[in-house]
Amino acid sequence: MFSPDEFGLLIEDLSLLPSISPTTRRLVNRMDEPDVALSEIASLIEEDPGLASRVLKVANSPFYPYSGKVASVREALIRLGLASARAIILATSLFDRIRNMPGVFDLWAHSLSVAITSRRIASQLRFPMIDEAGVAGLLHDIGKIPYFMFAPELALQLDRDPDPSLPDHVREKNLFGLSHVEVGARLVTAWRFPLLIRQPIRWHHDPLSSSGEERHMILMVSLANQIAQGFGLEHGELLTEEEGFLRVAGELGLSESALLYLMKELLVDKDMIRQRAEDFL
Repeated sequence: MFSPDEFGLLIEDLSLLPSISPTTRRLVNRMDEPDVALSEIASLIEEDPGLASRVLKVANSPFYPYSGKVASVREALIRLGLASARAIILATSLFDRIRNMPGVFDLWAHSLSVAITSRRIASQLRFPMIDEAGVAGLLHDIGKIPYFMFAPELALQLDRDPDPSLPDHVREKNLFGLSHVEVGARLVTAWRFPLLIRQPIRWHHDPLSSSGEERHMILMVSLANQIAQGFGLEHGELLTEEEGFLRVAGELGLSESALLYLMKELLVDKDMIRQRAEDFL
């Protein structure tokens, strides 16, 4: 058992990025600078062949609906945008630390599926920030990674022994003092992501209690998370009850046919998502 203060100190250390390679840390810090050039970021990424390969794989994946294959890191950055590339770099760097632990592959596959579905929902709604929706979806469960890093036995206990009477974020609060939505919000705040990304991470399990300009994004990521759970692309979490699911969809203005389309698309892509998850880790 941890107190919020004890686990909070571990998160504070992690937020300073000591757990990733010096090259990646320099890259992420440089991406925050307002005067940075795309060519400089591309050169820094190319210093790490593994990282360069991942960025190219994401840019050339079917999840980005562009024609033509990109062959250089610079082209990949143009396609992805710096915000998406930064999120991919941070997420995969942390996942690297725990990649061989039980349950981690499912967590990564789930994160990818929520990113893809968030983008699709944003596209259906003609939401102007589709890339940001994908970033928020990719990072929505980033707060679970520190459990595997700092308390692997408790993380595995949560994963293996689901409690139908309590959602995971409540059980996490009891075990660690902080739920993954709180941990994730702390991390992305320290990493200087904007509120549009931070708020969906904090509120995706309780979207109807959220408010503010970011509420629309929160609802989209929450709905994407629930759709992924419903099609077996979950990570040890209970599917939200149907009434809440339909209320979220209703607030977004999604019709029944639109919901069915989103579900069908994810079902079709399920095997491909798991294959892509293997490629990225």
